[in-house]
Amino acid sequence: MIQFPDPTKVVKRVIELLGGVEKTRQITDQELDDMKRRWSQDVESIGRILRAHLYVEHYMTEYLSKANPQLGSIEKAKLSFAQKLALLDPNDPRLQEVKEGIKHLNVIRNRLAHRLNVTVTAEDSAIFLRAPYFGEMREERTKPNKPSSQPLDILEEFAQHASHAFSQKFSAVGQAFARAMDECSEPPTT
Repeated sequence: MIQFPDPTKVVKRVIELLGGVEKTRQITDQELDDMKRRWSQDVESIGRILRAHLYVEHYMTEYLSKANPQLGSIEKAKLSFAQKLALLDPNDPRLQEVKEGIKHLNVIRNRLAHRLNVTVTAEDSAIFLRAPYFGEMREERTKPNKPSSQPLDILEEFAQHASHAFSQKFSAVGQAFARAMDECSEPPTT
């Protein structure tokens, strides 16, 4: 068991080291204000970003498990998000379509982890919108209206689209989508 020094002596010594009671109050108030500022973040935005990241990771893990049953438990392997992303099939066009956006979702989550605050920017959302099927699907889904241009909305919609790409690989809709992609692909010109 850890033996702590006498708290009364420690507190008195801290006050001495900081230059007296008044100086201690000033320093303590300043430090607490800084901590309160960091605590008082936009928890709704943070929650939306974390939910999107966790959602994509769940479906990516499930996809890897189904696509590679011989690997054993992906969860027990404790792979990082980036490691899971690296294991995706480079020959699957549906996954390659969302890969850049998934990488960027992880970049945003890491910015949040290292700064304790984050804003999803128009530049961030532009990366998600580069996924051609995502952009086209969101336009079609909202017709005759326009889809939201809010970066955080786009991030969430992209996370759902990417997760759908993972889940569809082993579903009837996914099989139809793969067949449609094959049938709609232009034959190579010679």
